[in-house]
Amino acid sequence: MNWFFLLLSIIGGAGLAFQAGVNGELGKRMGTIEAAFVAYSVGTLALLLGTIFFGKGSLGALFSFHTWKWFIGVLGALYIFIMVVTIPRVGAATAIIAAILGQLVIGMIIDHFGLFGGKTLPINFDRIAGVVLMVISLFLFFKK
Repeated sequence: MNWFFLLLSIIGGAGLAFQAGVNGELGKRMGTIEAAFVAYSVGTLALLLGTIFFGKGSLGALFSFHTWKWFIGVLGALYIFIMVVTIPRVGAATAIIAAILGQLVIGMIIDHFGLFGGKTLPINFDRIAGVVLMVISLFLFFKK
């Protein structure tokens, strides 16, 4: 396993947790859709600037994909909106564990079938045990 990329994933997750907490506060103060809009707009601007100054790919390649894949960003916006709505009600840790659980299950399915050109990693007992432990973790965090 490449520990550098594992560490990067942990840092990315920490950033999402921080963002989720701030988004929850913004949602309470300015409205849920408005907070999600601000978060996604600022992120879009940051990515636009990154593309302009550091991008080495081809935006034209977008037209080589099926049209439905163009709208995948809607899932990111939906995630932000859902976190803005849920964090004030269940807390940041519980909402994040639930989101990670959803990512874990879908990620396992993607890995198992090697979808989207990814590496094929079959679902096995260890992976199922990991999901079960996450469900237990969610229960323990959500329990009053």
